[in-house]
Amino acid sequence: MDKTVPQLLREAAQALERSANAAPSDSERPSSSLRMTPPDRSGGTRAEVLRLFAPYSNSRGRMPKRPNTAGPSAKKSKSVSYTHRFFCLSKRKECEVPSPSVKNKLERSGIGEKRITFPDKYCTPQDFSDHLFQHFPILKECGGFQLLRSRGSTRSKILETIPCPDDGYCPEYLLSESVMIGQAVIYIRPLQKDIDVQNLESDQPVSTGPLTECLYCNKKYSLSEIQDHVDVCEKLHESGKVISDNTGSTRQEEMSATMSEDYAEREERASTSLTTFFSATTSPSAEPATEEWKIEPDLETAARLFRRHILKNAEDKPDLVVTLDLHSCEKDREREMLTFYKRPNIDWTSPFTVKLKGDAALGDGVTRHFFTLVMDKLHNGFELDIGNCQKTLLFNGEDDHKVPSTSRPLLDGDLFRVVGRMIGHSFINGGPLYSGLSAAFFPLLSGSKDDTPILELKDCPDTDVIEVVSLLESQNELNPNEMDSINNLAISWDLPAVSNINRRWLAETILYHGVIGRREKQIAQLRRGLKDTGVLRMIKEQTSLAGVLFPRSSALVLEPEMILKRVIWPEPDSDEDEAQFNLEQSCDVTAFLREYIQTGSPAELCELMKFWTGWTVLPQHLYVEVSPDLTLPVASTCLTTLKLPLRCRTFLAFTQAMRAAVSSTRFGFGLV
Repeated sequence: MDKTVPQLLREAAQALERSANAAPSDSERPSSSLRMTPPDRSGGTRAEVLRLFAPYSNSRGRMPKRPNTAGPSAKKSKSVSYTHRFFCLSKRKECEVPSPSVKNKLERSGIGEKRITFPDKYCTPQDFSDHLFQHFPILKECGGFQLLRSRGSTRSKILETIPCPDDGYCPEYLLSESVMIGQAVIYIRPLQKDIDVQNLESDQPVSTGPLTECLYCNKKYSLSEIQDHVDVCEKLHESGKVISDNTGSTRQEEMSATMSEDYAEREERASTSLTTFFSATTSPSAEPATEEWKIEPDLETAARLFRRHILKNAEDKPDLVVTLDLHSCEKDREREMLTFYKRPNIDWTSPFTVKLKGDAALGDGVTRHFFTLVMDKLHNGFELDIGNCQKTLLFNGEDDHKVPSTSRPLLDGDLFRVVGRMIGHSFINGGPLYSGLSAAFFPLLSGSKDDTPILELKDCPDTDVIEVVSLLESQNELNPNEMDSINNLAISWDLPAVSNINRRWLAETILYHGVIGRREKQIAQLRRGLKDTGVLRMIKEQTSLAGVLFPRSSALVLEPEMILKRVIWPEPDSDEDEAQFNLEQSCDVTAFLREYIQTGSPAELCELMKFWTGWTVLPQHLYVEVSPDLTLPVASTCLTTLKLPLRCRTFLAFTQAMRAAVSSTRFGFGLV
């Protein structure tokens, strides 16, 4: 069309004016009461306008509007449903995000994570609970539930409770800004009773899938069996061992029976493993909450709870294995220890296993023997020549005031990080601890800024520093020679010369630098080693536990009464032949052992415990047996049992035999 829109509008306006002028005026209308109704001309004008604009009505592809049949008050309905992901936990004290393996087992039991849609997001708390019970029926038997969310970032494994309103949880509350739950998973925790997941697992139907025909033997197996069957059948088919139909039929029957037995055995192992897992997690004596060790007032109990917690989290991890060659020399065994603890990217909380080359010994006794050797090296030094020394000492000083060595080769070799790993690893496995460290290092290792190290003159192993500090702390006037020795040391450490004004300050500064300032890098390496094992967290969050990790030397001194009260003495067995058990001789030998313990020095008692149990940590019970077939005492460290020979007629002979047996621990394990 040639006409434009403005032209058409003008034509329409002119047409309206012509129609208005053609209508009669009010004065020309008849005045009779029976006035005629004028004809409606608006319809013609409207028709004319529609005719003129008809070509442009759909110029932009717009469809004509549908008539509004619902009336002006009708509105488009909005969705009021609420959909979110919920995860049902099994324990009423659970406060951690479950591991992937636990999530899988919970979902197989019918709980775990589900995406739930509530028809009305403005429903009442009762309707909200009823809808949750439809998806998790087991919650009805738990006396209520709590909702939790992960604390902090999305990677956090700690769960915190979502505060519950007075009238209960509802979708509208979970969507409110005060909760700020967003798209995060909401965890449901039973309130009064743990969920017995073992029964839920057994109630779930075991799906084996449809039968599938084997490509090699044309037998049908379920989907759960076909993979294992094909592994065997394929090799059998390729090797050409199927000779004839008769023998093949027998072979296939045997193979099918074998596969069925293997499958049943695997199912039994899986069921046993699952039963063990859930009995451990749902039993009343199960592990306490994660943070319980932080609020435990007793330090020994708190350390034990922490150790138990980190070991529980590492149950499913692969074993950490170390091998020692007992036929090698002492230096080679030390190299094996250092090489093991220098390995990078190791999870030191993993289950620990020790293997001995040249000895068939197995069990906990071997592990105790290994940690005893490690702690002995930390206390008494390594035979390896590090730094042109005949013996390498990692710590110097007297008991309860030991400090790390300032040897540069030890620092460059990152050996104090190795020391931290050794101490933390032994603590995790319940082994002996390093005793005698100066208490001034406790706040430095824990990173506490509130506690100031309290130094004593005994904490300094350097005689030249001790002499200078003693001169400065004395009230005597300093002679020229004494002032020269003090100034030489002060200037070498960038400190001012001594005067009457700074004498006390200089004494404290020199002592601090001599004990701590020169060992800051050693402390940093020790912290990194403890951090590698996860133990640093314990002393950081509860600084008083540093005294448990590094006990006093006096606390580890063995007293005769400490050993004797744990001894379970042998008793005659009614079924045992009297010829094999001489009661009088047995009483004599056990009396010799009692006298040996009562008269032994602390060092001798420590060596006896190493021989008896594998380390100096006293177990709950110590067992004694008497045997007529032995020449020297023999120890079963795994069972904490000491076997005594009946041939010793005097206490002197018994003492000589016992010392000979105890000294064998220096040369190996179980070689007597």
